[in-house]
Amino acid sequence: MTKNWSSSDLWRYGLWLLIIIVAIAYYPRFIKYPGGMALYPAAARCLQNHKMLQACDPGFTYPPILAFLMLPFEPMPLWLRYLVWYLITLAAVIGSFRISEKVAQSAIARPLTAVELSWMRLIVLLLSSKLILSVFEFQAYDALLVLFVLLGLAALVAGRKFGAGASLAFAAALKATPLIFLPYLLWKRHFIAAATFAVVFIAASYLPDLFFTPTASEHGYFNTWLREVAGASLGIDPGNAKFAFRTVANVLNHSLRGAVSLNIDETARRALYRIVLFAVDGTFIVVVGTLLVLSPRRRASIAVDGSLLLISMLMLSPMTSRSHYIALLLPYMTLVTLGFRDERTANLGRAVMAASFVLVTLTSNDAVGQAVTEWAYGHSFLVLGTLVLLIYFAVLVIRRYRNDRLAHLPPVQPSIDRTPDAAVADYRRSAVDQRTSRR
Repeated sequence: MTKNWSSSDLWRYGLWLLIIIVAIAYYPRFIKYPGGMALYPAAARCLQNHKMLQACDPGFTYPPILAFLMLPFEPMPLWLRYLVWYLITLAAVIGSFRISEKVAQSAIARPLTAVELSWMRLIVLLLSSKLILSVFEFQAYDALLVLFVLLGLAALVAGRKFGAGASLAFAAALKATPLIFLPYLLWKRHFIAAATFAVVFIAASYLPDLFFTPTASEHGYFNTWLREVAGASLGIDPGNAKFAFRTVANVLNHSLRGAVSLNIDETARRALYRIVLFAVDGTFIVVVGTLLVLSPRRRASIAVDGSLLLISMLMLSPMTSRSHYIALLLPYMTLVTLGFRDERTANLGRAVMAASFVLVTLTSNDAVGQAVTEWAYGHSFLVLGTLVLLIYFAVLVIRRYRNDRLAHLPPVQPSIDRTPDAAVADYRRSAVDQRTSRR
C-alpha cells in the first residue's frame, strides 16, 4: 500500500535529510585542527598514569570528571576519536535544540501553530548557527554540558525533582558554572531537587578520586582542581602564575570579567579594576536576581528562569569562550516563543533580536572577515549582544508580574456600558482615594 506524503511529512524528513547532508559536508572541517580530541584524552592518560592533571598538562583546566569520562577515548586511534566525538556532539546539539523548544513552549498557555513553530526554528537557527558551529570548530564539550542543563530544566517542568537535581548537578560537575542553579532551586523551594543536586555533584566530582590516586601529592584530583584552577581563577590564589591568563586582557574571554579586562589594565590599575569589576558584576546580579524574584514559582516561569541563569553562566564565568555561547539556545528560543504570544512587545522583541544577531552572530561571521571579527571581540560585542536580551526579558517578566497582581485584585462589578479595563481603572482610583482619606 502506497503511503500518501503530507506537507508536514515532507518538511520533517526533508529537514532531517538536510541535517545529514550538512553534517557530512562539515566533517572534514571538524577534523582539520586537533582540539578537544587532543586535549581531553591526554588528560585521561594522566589519570591512568596517576599524575596530577595540572602538572601533566597545564592546558587542561576542566574538572577531573571530564578526564575520567574521556578514558574510553584514550586507547582509540585519532580517526576513531574524531568520528565518535563528532557523532556525540551532533546528537547533543540536536538534543539541546529539541529540548530547548520543549522547555520554551512550556512558557505559553497556547502552543505554537505549525507555521509559528517553523518560523521559530528558522529564527533561532539564524541567531545561533555561528554559536553552534563554534562547538564543532573547537571540538568542545559545551553542547553536552548545555544538554544536561536543559534535561534538568525539562525535568523541572515535568515535575521530576530527582531527575532535575541530578541532571543539573552533573552539568555542574562537568563545568562549575551551572552551580548557579543550586541557590535558584533553594529560592524557588525545590528542596528535593536541591538536595539531589548536592549529593550528585559531590559524588560526581570525587568519582576520579575513587579510582585513581595521584602520586607525590597531598590532595586528590578534585581538591587540587579547586585550589589551583577554580580558586586561582577567582583570585583566591593570585600567586599561581599558571592561570594568570584569566586575569589579563584576552579578546577570547567573552564574559563580564573579560570585557572589563579589555578596558582596564588589572596589573597597572588593580584597585580601579577590582572596583569596576565588582560594580559590573554586582549590577548584573541585582538585575537578574530581581527578575528571578519577580518571576512566579510556577511551571510557565521555568523557561524564563533557566534562560536568565544560562546567561548568568556566560556573564559571570571567569573565562567564557565563544563555544560556550551555545547556551543561548534556550534564551533565544524562549524570547522568540513568547514574542509570538505577546503582541504588545513584539516590536521590542524584534529590535532586541536584531541587535543580538548583529552583535553576536553577524560580527563574528566568516563573511565579514577576520579584521572585523577581531575588532568586534576587542569591543566585547558577544557580551553586549547577550546583555541586550535582558531588556526583552525584563519587559516580559514585569508584564507578567503586573498581570498576576491585577488578577489577584478584589472583584469589581463593572457597569453595563464599561469595559473590564475601565473597571480596573476605577478600582485603582478608588483605592488611591481611600488611602488619601485615611491620611
